[in-house]
Amino acid sequence: MRFNSLRQVEIADGEAPYQISTGERITKVLLRKHKPIQMKPNPIQTALNYAKLYEGLANPSMEKVGQHFGVSRVRVCQMMNLLKLDKRIVDYVANITDPKENNFWTERKLRKMLKVAPIDQYAEFKKAWREHRA
Repeated sequence: MRFNSLRQVEIADGEAPYQISTGERITKVLLRKHKPIQMKPNPIQTALNYAKLYEGLANPSMEKVGQHFGVSRVRVCQMMNLLKLDKRIVDYVANITDPKENNFWTERKLRKMLKVAPIDQYAEFKKAWREHRA
């Protein structure tokens, strides 16, 4: 089964994708349901990689780190600012292994927490996670 150029489903020979049992009728909804979740890059891991290279340079500069990773100096600074979050948040997000949870904690959500007072960041983090799980 595959989609043609007109976004219509065509039947093709071969195995069913994503380990779907062949007894079921394969539809777009079923394909979407069984499609494996791909883990997006973890923003804290990216920031830690930038920080590690930054600290390892003889003459550290955000521009050199940006050139190494193929991003701008400003982008390096934005990502490294995520490391200013509460240590518990940084540790938790850096060690996430579940793709669904990892994809929930985007850079945008984490950057919003930087605007909150450092004392209240962890409470805001727990609140956001509880709301997501509900």
